[in-house]
Amino acid sequence: MSLKKSLDPVKLWSNRGSIAFRLTVWYALLSVVLIASAGSFLYSFLADRLLQEDDQWLVSRITEVRGILQLHSHDAVAVKEEIYKAAATLPGSYLSVFDSRGVNVAGGTPPSFGQTDGPFAGSISGGGERGKNWTSAIGETYRLMSARANIGAGYTVQVAMNRTSEEEVLAAYRRILWLALSVSFAIAVVAGYLIARHSLRPVSQLATIIADLSVAHLDQRVADKAWPAELKPLASNFDQLLGRLDESFARISRFSADIAHELRTPLHILQGEAQLALSKPRSNEEYRHCIESAIEEHERLSRMVDALLFLSRTEQPESLPDKRLLNIESEIAAVCAFYQALADEQETTLIAGGSGMVLADCDLLRRALGNLISNALRHTSSGGSIVVDVAPTHSQEVALAVTDTGEGISTDDLPHVFDRFYRADSARLRNGTGSGLGLAIVKSIMQLHGGSITLVSEPDHGTAAILRFPST
Repeated sequence: MSLKKSLDPVKLWSNRGSIAFRLTVWYALLSVVLIASAGSFLYSFLADRLLQEDDQWLVSRITEVRGILQLHSHDAVAVKEEIYKAAATLPGSYLSVFDSRGVNVAGGTPPSFGQTDGPFAGSISGGGERGKNWTSAIGETYRLMSARANIGAGYTVQVAMNRTSEEEVLAAYRRILWLALSVSFAIAVVAGYLIARHSLRPVSQLATIIADLSVAHLDQRVADKAWPAELKPLASNFDQLLGRLDESFARISRFSADIAHELRTPLHILQGEAQLALSKPRSNEEYRHCIESAIEEHERLSRMVDALLFLSRTEQPESLPDKRLLNIESEIAAVCAFYQALADEQETTLIAGGSGMVLADCDLLRRALGNLISNALRHTSSGGSIVVDVAPTHSQEVALAVTDTGEGISTDDLPHVFDRFYRADSARLRNGTGSGLGLAIVKSIMQLHGGSITLVSEPDHGTAAILRFPST
């Protein structure tokens, strides 16, 4: 059963079969076909050339006999003597001349030709055409040609030559050709297999290198080795895959460490306050303060878990936003109205503006704007201002800008602000309520819409966050 499966032609010739086997078979077949084609062409050329030379010789004999008949048209004895001389010059050739009554006046034919015309029956031509082959009962091969000689009452000239030796040469050529084909096929199979295995050795080496890779060795690269030209794109693409995997694992490791770090702080606070409350009897006011502090930490944990779940959902391929044409002015006004009370409490001016239409998911758009406004409120001092408006662009895209006059972002922190759980030192010192996930969520929302977010910031002068949506 296993042998039958291994020799299954469908499996061998399918994409799952052996490449070396297919290359070997094709190489062997191509070699044999080329050799057979060349041999057949040479054989056909040789056989045809021999026939042409035989026909030329037969025509020359007929021409010679015509000359004799023309010269001795009234001397039958001289005709017979000259024809016998001409026939005796080349052994294996035969001449016969018949008069108009069918009487043989000169020459003769081999006994194997039989009576009357024998193999010449129906083969009379003008003498310039090709002859015909005939094989006797004893296996001899002859080339025959018959022609009229319009001299006097008219004669019929029959010429034959024995070409058995030529057929033997052609038969030997065929045997040698078949032997050459058989040997060539065997050599082509062996050589093709060796060539295929040698040519595919880099593939095995690449597979071995890939098999030895692990999570701890994702920094290794394979494209820098001397691969064949056909494998260079594969090695380069594999290096890019390794780079993406390395980056993903590093991001997951950092993400896990950040989650552990962020969760540890509120958990330690909850545990510390609970242990402190239980260390000795407390008043109702102290217990109330402890419960309020625990609620704050629980809310902070809930917000963090909600943000993490949202980021997880946005990374799923099926997370497609429900895009609709939205009125920019209405959406900005709704979000600003929600944060107006907080802005008034901080004595910060919140200005809503802009008009037009944008193709976006209503909930996601409001969440993105809300995160940006909340972030701006945390980093804008009392007396500052925050403006939410439509930013001018040089293309067909729609841009929404949230600009504040806050403390700004340093040059060192700016490239990392979209990383999850990343918070600048100034943000940690100013307000501990942020989780470092707000801008990461905004970036994910913009990626879901096929857009982008850009931050332009100057320390101590404010920050502008620009959301760019594709044109409607």
